[in-house]
Amino acid sequence: MCLEIMKNNVVIAIDDVHPEKDWGVEGDVQVEYLKSLNEKYGCKFNLFIPSNYHDKYPITKEFVDFWKQYDWIEMSNHGHYHACKNDGIGEMEFFELTTGEANQRIQESLSLWEECGYKPHGFRAPGWGLTQESANVVSSYFQWVAGHEEINKDIVWPSDTKYFIGADGINEPNSLSLYGNTFMFQSHINGVHNDNVWTEENYLHFEQVIDYLLSQYELQFVTISEIK
Repeated sequence: MCLEIMKNNVVIAIDDVHPEKDWGVEGDVQVEYLKSLNEKYGCKFNLFIPSNYHDKYPITKEFVDFWKQYDWIEMSNHGHYHACKNDGIGEMEFFELTTGEANQRIQESLSLWEECGYKPHGFRAPGWGLTQESANVVSSYFQWVAGHEEINKDIVWPSDTKYFIGADGINEPNSLSLYGNTFMFQSHINGVHNDNVWTEENYLHFEQVIDYLLSQYELQFVTISEIK
């Protein structure tokens, strides 16, 4: 009798991808890093994309079609503006919205996605910020929600919501945590948020992380929608 070996999933999530140079458009060095990791290891990526980043960079059909050509990419919703009117809460867009406002914001976002010919299956809130009211709203529009085990710990999710946690950074040398049977890596494509972005240094470090995991585990690279 041959027993099937349980493989560990590897999810690599990248936030704030949008149609601005150096933030995830064709020709960017960050895009080349992702292509290289896919070619070398078979890595897949969840791109969390605000549909109109800071009300300056709306997604376009050209941008969406560029990423649609790769079967190792899943585009996921990362809010609409990724910005707040309230300066005290950073860019936690859904932390300041009422139920009605959250509904309207998601509908605006999904309308733009529809114009570009794509429907995201999953959602992560900008800055991880959600209230119970906005969490109820977003869970009704998407097949799954990705969150943060600390920031979102007080949210009570509807029983039919597929909810995923995990936030190991691609730049963290000693942080490898299993969530169930999944290694969940989170990063930003670029930006000033922190050091957890796709620089050459972090790209080379992450190759070492993958090499280590492959030496210790049976791995399969998946997008979040592929997790059963």
